[in-house]
Amino acid sequence: MSSLPSNTLLRTQALAGYRRLLRARTKLFAGDTHALSESHKAIRSEFLKNRHIPGPPEQVAALSAEYLKMIDEAEDMMLHGIGRGELNRERNVVEVKIGEEHESRMDSETLTHMEPITKETGRRLDGKTVVPNVEVTKSSGNNDEKKR
Repeated sequence: MSSLPSNTLLRTQALAGYRRLLRARTKLFAGDTHALSESHKAIRSEFLKNRHIPGPPEQVAALSAEYLKMIDEAEDMMLHGIGRGELNRERNVVEVKIGEEHESRMDSETLTHMEPITKETGRRLDGKTVVPNVEVTKSSGNNDEKKR
């Protein structure tokens, strides 16, 4: 009997990972129809691109294990590694609310400061050349406390 995972098991794990990524993106991009649509397309595209892994069973098993690990890492990043913010036009800041899932992974320095992905990202948020500051707040029920 072979110790390699069967194609059926690999397919089941990949489909479960696909569903987990779709759920993670739904949580991350809640309320942003454009981001939801684009992230769905990107996830589907990657899964279709890697749908059939050619080669001997040992190679297929090794590549599949790598892909499954990448799924786990992508899900973890979407759920815990990305803070989502909203532009406050009056104050020219992006207010980012973090939850416990983010706070537990941040030290005291990064807990009070987050950078936009790129300066260009910040410019696109506002449509101006001035990049808004990022203000981190802690989400605690209905009350939000600003972190200084």
